[in-house]
Amino acid sequence: MTVTTHPETDQPSFSREDVLTPTEVAAVLRLKRATTLDYMRRGVIPAFKIGRSWYALRSRLDDYLAYAASESQRS
Repeated sequence: MTVTTHPETDQPSFSREDVLTPTEVAAVLRLKRATTLDYMRRGVIPAFKIGRSWYALRSRLDDYLAYAASESQRS
């Protein structure tokens, strides 16, 4: 993922493909949407809320999956 900055605010700017909905995260993880939302709310899956909607950044999800995979290999 390439993160650019907004020219006026110098804040990160993400494309639509960088931000995942709970349904998209559920498809990636092969979980039910309700389980995914529960994990997002509890902080198991890195996510953020805007209004009443939850989202996850693809890069954070990729980092989380890499970490979880490395932890499961240690067990």
